[in-house]
Amino acid sequence: MIQSLQRGIEALVILSKSGAMGITELAKELDVDKSTASRLLATLRDCDMVQFVPSTRKYRLGFRILHLSEALTRNLDVIDVARPILKELSFALGQSVHLCMYNKKTVYVIDQVKSAQIYEMSAHVGMIEPMHASSVGKCILAYRPSERMDEILEDYDFECYTNNTISTKERLLEELKMIRQRGYAIDNEEIAVGVRCVAAPIFDYRKRVFYSIGISGPVPLMSGEKVELFQKKLNVAATKIGREMGYQIK
Repeated sequence: MIQSLQRGIEALVILSKSGAMGITELAKELDVDKSTASRLLATLRDCDMVQFVPSTRKYRLGFRILHLSEALTRNLDVIDVARPILKELSFALGQSVHLCMYNKKTVYVIDQVKSAQIYEMSAHVGMIEPMHASSVGKCILAYRPSERMDEILEDYDFECYTNNTISTKERLLEELKMIRQRGYAIDNEEIAVGVRCVAAPIFDYRKRVFYSIGISGPVPLMSGEKVELFQKKLNVAATKIGREMGYQIK
């Protein structure tokens, strides 16, 4: 990758996390001198990718980013297909439902339908879900071709979030096999203590799985019976979405 382009992308990522940052701060984060950071920001500003705030003398993301985000959303047809089904599911169960997508060894939350529940779950649009610990991530990983799975798990970082997090390749492979057998995945307090999640895979017309849908909730409200009910409803909804994408059950 061209170094200046890479630094420009890194600058945008840093600004997306910090909200706003001055030249000196950004130079430190990028590990470059102030003049280099200044030139990067000037170029990004000319392209409307960042904007300068005179009152604070700091930079933040520009409106062009929002335009690109909206364009990405428009091009993700699965969101248009899935949203009415997710709304119906969320209303029927009284739970928030999120849609996730696999891309380049990573699982992202790309859409969410929120319920009126008073508790706040951690999933939000744009969030990266760990493939070894989240129900939506494991659900997608379970259906990767064997050669792709080996590639993904080679030197994989099994970050431990709680005592329940799967921490070895052998244990994860056992879990993935079980997911394929039963057709859904569970995150049993593997990312956050007190939070349980369940997810179902979405098959496309070639019977591949690049998407999944999931529900998260506090453990007291996600009992065994509730998880079983949610799992069945999730699988029905996932099948509906898959059919809209050309999937056929034979």
